[in-house]
Amino acid sequence: MPRWFLLALAILCAPACGSVGRTAPDGVFFPTVPVGNAYPAGEIQGMLELRSGCLFVTRPEDRWLLLWPEGYTAREAQGAIEILDEEDDLVAREGDQIRLGGGERRPIEIGGTAEAERYASELTGADIPERCGDLYWLVAP
Repeated sequence: MPRWFLLALAILCAPACGSVGRTAPDGVFFPTVPVGNAYPAGEIQGMLELRSGCLFVTRPEDRWLLLWPEGYTAREAQGAIEILDEEDDLVAREGDQIRLGGGERRPIEIGGTAEAERYASELTGADIPERCGDLYWLVAP
């Protein structure tokens, strides 16, 4: 992904823009990012998993903390976390195999774990808990 795109995205998504507010049940870290005009054209497939209070898409080789578009919410229903889009349509349910558009950030690509955490924190406007790892997937709406 071009550096100019990431810089533009970071500028558009100043720290005060993202939120973790009341978009998820207590104890669930649910970072959101302001909706932009462009997104990386990647795709990830895996299982939606809640681990240590963080929502990941997991695959056998790795797991990615999901950075959701602003307006998306999480709720608990019948003992599982469900993700709803800005129109309250069901997007995903904990334990389901999912496929998401968007793009990734790996620490090695942006200068190490501390830089990856800084990147995600700037996009979301929230401190990323250490328990949530250092691989981030920016979910396209």
